[in-house]
Amino acid sequence: MEDTQTNRAVPEGSDRNDVTEPKTTTSVTRRRTLRIGGLLGAGGLLGAAGSGVGRAAADSHDGEPDEVIHIDYDAYESWNDVYRLSNGDSDNISFVSSPTYSGETAIELRVREGDNWGASTHYDFEDGLLELNGRVHFALNTNWTMINGGTTNCRIWNCAMALGEGSAGGGVPDGTNGWSNRLYVTTRDTTSDGPFHLLSYTYHMDQNQDHDFLVDGEEYAVRQPAIVPGQWYEFEYYVRVNTADNGTANSDGVVQYWLDGDLIYDRRDFRFTEDYENNSIESNGPAGYYGGQYLAPQNLYAYYDDHSMALNGTFENAPEEPESPDGIDLPDWLRDWIDLWTE
Repeated sequence: MEDTQTNRAVPEGSDRNDVTEPKTTTSVTRRRTLRIGGLLGAGGLLGAAGSGVGRAAADSHDGEPDEVIHIDYDAYESWNDVYRLSNGDSDNISFVSSPTYSGETAIELRVREGDNWGASTHYDFEDGLLELNGRVHFALNTNWTMINGGTTNCRIWNCAMALGEGSAGGGVPDGTNGWSNRLYVTTRDTTSDGPFHLLSYTYHMDQNQDHDFLVDGEEYAVRQPAIVPGQWYEFEYYVRVNTADNGTANSDGVVQYWLDGDLIYDRRDFRFTEDYENNSIESNGPAGYYGGQYLAPQNLYAYYDDHSMALNGTFENAPEEPESPDGIDLPDWLRDWIDLWTE
């Protein structure tokens, strides 16, 4: 992948935003929020279980989204013209002119020293979604440090949420009362100063507070990425709700992550919902929460730029999923299933 990083001097004492400034390589128009309507809705998504695999699954309309949204931070006066705050302090989130990945404006989100909450924000959808494909560039400030002694986690993004008591705070999703998937940085199998690893944290019907660490040996981890403070990364996520038969949720909900174009997480057995009308994907957006039993050891700053979303479908230039390595002995039923959906 082409290296888009370039070194740019940052004034002394400005370690809060000491992030490598990349060259502007994005092709997204950033003069305004663009909304591009698709041809069809996702009606066919609610068919029988096993209606597809990963990104290709909802392909009653071949992945064509209802709408594609590119958020142009430059076009707004304040972050709260774009996102809604649900938890934390509004003083912890702001627009900044440096560092940015592209354009003139990025979001800075702070978790204060000695606190848990920074902020949890939401780009809300007027109608609940059955699929969401999102992209955002993010960076941690260069002196981002987490506590030694045990695994420590910090949430940095809300990937998909159905809001309700089952979506957070120890709630138990029952298929009607909310669910969520979030991205965290973690010290699991690394050090307090990084590079850090990633964690997919999900509230779903079969287990609330489900931790999937993206480290070697974990079931759903395709790769073990290392997040270096001070560097920009492109994070892409795809979430699709499960199908249901006669009001009973099937175990085929999907969450996938990519980092800089490489698939890093792939899980396809979630049960999120039994109520498509009231318990589907309602929001996503920047978040900062330093995990649970520990408090932030210092002020921590994360930065976000170029947030885009494909609603009820996927981006036109979505990364391809890797082919299965040669030599893997797949069961006949699985080979038949893959052949059926790749014809």
